[in-house]
Amino acid sequence: MEEYLLLNDNVPGFNSPKKKVMLTTTLMQGPEVVEWTRGIRAWLLQLTPAQNTKDIWTEFLTEFDERFQDSQRHQKARDKLNSLHMKFPEVDAYVSDFEQLVRKALYTLGSPKMNQHFIAGLPMNITKDVLKDPKPITYPEILQKTLASIRSKQTI
Repeated sequence: MEEYLLLNDNVPGFNSPKKKVMLTTTLMQGPEVVEWTRGIRAWLLQLTPAQNTKDIWTEFLTEFDERFQDSQRHQKARDKLNSLHMKFPEVDAYVSDFEQLVRKALYTLGSPKMNQHFIAGLPMNITKDVLKDPKPITYPEILQKTLASIRSKQTI
């Protein structure tokens, strides 16, 4: 929905926070959202034109997140990240899963802790290659050495 609204930002009316919320609730259907969207619409009807500010859209997103998002999603991502290990030679899947879980867990990709975590999930023979001197410091350096190690093992 946000992508659609951003795409139509220059269309008259689409930059109105109140209309954005109204359009979004209009598209939400089903028995689990009926009462919630009815309450949002009642709230919108009480607002004056002067109150039609960006705060309306922000408040709507906060309410939506609290009502419909999984409150344990960050912890679930952390748990998956802790059990993530690369299965040789599926490095692309490992890197993709790792980076996605880092974002979902609200960690910082490239932080020293996440760099160590990435290395810990590698097979031991890859880890040994990655940690050889010169030792990589940044995430891109670690990733580059990981890929080089895998390429060398695939050609053997």
